[in-house]
Amino acid sequence: MKTAIRTLTAADEQKSPHKLTLYNMETVSYDRFTSAETEINHSGQKFIMQSGRRNRMIYIIYAILALYVFILTLAVGIKISQISQEVADVRLYMKTFVDAPKTPQFENGHFSELVMQVPVAEQGPCQENWVFYKGSCYFQSTMKRNWKTAESNCIQKGSHLVVVNDLAELDFLSSIVKLSDSYWIGLVEKEEGQWSWVDGTEFSATEHHWDVGQPDDWDVRVNGEDCGQLHSREIVNRRRMWNDADCTLSYPYICEGNPKSH
Repeated sequence: MKTAIRTLTAADEQKSPHKLTLYNMETVSYDRFTSAETEINHSGQKFIMQSGRRNRMIYIIYAILALYVFILTLAVGIKISQISQEVADVRLYMKTFVDAPKTPQFENGHFSELVMQVPVAEQGPCQENWVFYKGSCYFQSTMKRNWKTAESNCIQKGSHLVVVNDLAELDFLSSIVKLSDSYWIGLVEKEEGQWSWVDGTEFSATEHHWDVGQPDDWDVRVNGEDCGQLHSREIVNRRRMWNDADCTLSYPYICEGNPKSH
């Protein structure tokens, strides 16, 4: 339409000035309409691109928040498990003092079931850093590992996680470990309620020395509590009873093996 208007002669313009003016107005209106439509389309595309970019950012933020919540939940679960063991210790002490006068083990104001005779640890016919007791050698690890790794480390040393056969051996172990730590032992629950020793010793053939309320298989833990340990103590010369714990948690451990051959 612009081209048609430009080819009009001067005579035509003199003859029809109003018609030419109308052409010019229509041309301007068309140009403005076309420009406005183009601008709207461009703005719409820009809005869609910005909306898509904004949605991706929202998804990324949600993913980061979800990951943070997961990590926080996992950390809280581990902390709760540790606190629950401390609470179990407190309950044990409270129950012991409350129930002791009713039991035959409470004699002359002492708790004979908890107080132990401390044997003397010696290296004997064992390797360096191992101690000898009644025909076996014991290694106390200062490194914290999960139960499976602890057992593997003992096997590499030609031994296994300790098997507690009787009360005297339990007292010996209680005397060589640190008070504030729990220690993995060779006790594992392969099926629900079916505990066994790693060296094949029949569990029913050995004395059982579970702490008060144990094993409780605390079901708040995702992995349950299927591995045995010596419970921590805060009092010197107190017997370390057994506790069941989550096998994936890391604790120090005790290996048991045979004396070195000459």
